[in-house]
Amino acid sequence: MRIHLAVPITGLDDAAIKLRTAFLETIARPGTEITYSRVREGPPAIESPVDHAQAAAEVLKLVGPAEKAGADAIIVWCAGDPGVEAARTLVDVPVVGPGEAMRLLVQPLGHSPVAVPAPLPVLDLRRDVKKTLRLTEQTIHELGERGHDAFYLDCLGMFGMGRPLRDSTRLPVIDPAEASLELAEAMAHLHLTHSRAAYPKYPPPHRR
Repeated sequence: MRIHLAVPITGLDDAAIKLRTAFLETIARPGTEITYSRVREGPPAIESPVDHAQAAAEVLKLVGPAEKAGADAIIVWCAGDPGVEAARTLVDVPVVGPGEAMRLLVQPLGHSPVAVPAPLPVLDLRRDVKKTLRLTEQTIHELGERGHDAFYLDCLGMFGMGRPLRDSTRLPVIDPAEASLELAEAMAHLHLTHSRAAYPKYPPPHRR
């Protein structure tokens, strides 16, 4: 099985992306290969609607080549899911949005699930992981005091932080990397892909 990451920002170099693929390899099913490609143009990080729109357009350039190279499923590496809906009309393999994957997984885990926002700018989240974890745990406690009982980390810069936060808070905290990989592998394993009734193949008939 080959799972491909479509990285929608320019602010991560190859070393940073390989850190992410290495984490995924530690939790992937036996035999799963993780590959990636990165947009050539676009925002360094996605922090606004403009960044999201620019990244979404560039993501669409990555999914076709990934499918042709043998990807069994594609993960768009951003919890905002830029370009995911449109990408599903371009390829016949599953395209997974981490935000959607987390929302699906968190629903049965509590009565009032909620997103946990990144406590720092996206590209600063890995500079001091202990600080990020401390600030995020504080946010989870504050959200818990407001009545929330299940949580998901609303940025891929927080990959790998789900397990330590689950351990420290004793609460369900969904990690975006874990959720998106689990969903991508499950869909690929079951040979599932998106309904053409929901996502008609591009281009439309009158433009072919």
